[in-house]
Amino acid sequence: MSSLNIKQGSDAHFSEYPLASPSNNEIDLLNLIEVLWRAKKTVMAVVFAFACAGLLISFILPQKWTSSAVITPAEAIQWQDLEKTFTKLRVLDLDVNIDRGGAFNLFIKKFQSVSLLEEYLRSSPYV
Repeated sequence: MSSLNIKQGSDAHFSEYPLASPSNNEIDLLNLIEVLWRAKKTVMAVVFAFACAGLLISFILPQKWTSSAVITPAEAIQWQDLEKTFTKLRVLDLDVNIDRGGAFNLFIKKFQSVSLLEEYLRSSPYV
């Protein structure tokens, strides 16, 4: 024989739950509401615990949104369309004296402008 002691437990607590008949495919809504009403403290405790955990996590985790960009001068292929436009302007006796390095430096200067950044942030729908 086995040396395990098997408890002879009573099935008294099973009588609280009604047995469903195997041929009945319907859901008894009143019975479902009654079961949920009996377990309302457990349901509320679980909802409260997860709500507190969600709030705690949202305050503890840092908000890290970073972006980075590498700005390089325009390449010769990208500069060709602008050179064509400059040629048309020179025909009209408008001398546009700008090269790739000058355009890049002007862009960097405008990009680092605090007033332009503030204007962009005020007009941006993302902020």
